[in-house]
Amino acid sequence: MISRDMVHDFIDVDMAYNDAAVRIAAALRVPGSRRITLALSGGRSPIKLFELLRSGPQGTSREIPWERVVVCWVDERFVPQDHLESNFGLARKWLLSSLPIPAEQIFPMPTGSASPEQAAREYEQTLRRLFTAESEPADFFPRFDLVVLGMGPDGHVASLFPDKPALGERTRWVTHEPEPGMEPHIPRITLTLPVLNHARSTVALVTGSKKQPAFEQAQNEPNSRLPAALLSPQGEMAWVTCFSD
Repeated sequence: MISRDMVHDFIDVDMAYNDAAVRIAAALRVPGSRRITLALSGGRSPIKLFELLRSGPQGTSREIPWERVVVCWVDERFVPQDHLESNFGLARKWLLSSLPIPAEQIFPMPTGSASPEQAAREYEQTLRRLFTAESEPADFFPRFDLVVLGMGPDGHVASLFPDKPALGERTRWVTHEPEPGMEPHIPRITLTLPVLNHARSTVALVTGSKKQPAFEQAQNEPNSRLPAALLSPQGEMAWVTCFSD
């Protein structure tokens, strides 16, 4: 269930995007010299958000130590990286190509693998190499500094869709969804709910009137099983919303 004190609602969509960009920038301004782990979502909504992060409000981009940021993905469509539906391709075009992030710190999901299932296994191994320390127990989950999410009109987050097997995964870090049940009907690779819920900070941007019914259900129904309602990060969580078209 979405807690009301996590919701920041705006009547103007530009204000919502600006607020989300400022929150993301604040979460990425981690002091010191350690790496900063970021997980990006896909879809079309992030384009304007990516533009703001490059050159947006309050000098957003200049204040972020991009050279320390390690970029991963929340989810991906099982298509080549140059495909129009590629989440990595979209982020590369609208954000990453303009930032001083070393190429070796960018970890797209491996959509060139033999299958989505194999890609999920390979990406989990990549994340384990990034996050595993000798002091960690075998069953720990990675803790991203920041996860950036959206929400679909059916209440899905990442590529965790209502009533689909991936939503119930509780031990894997990464899994696959063969059929999302909505367009585009492309198999997906996605971080699992336990990984999302371990994030230090999460910003979810939700805009458009078509998404309002699912959001209100996730917010108002205590027993809602929508993916958005099941999202309950251990760290800070901000739902930035605007339901005006």
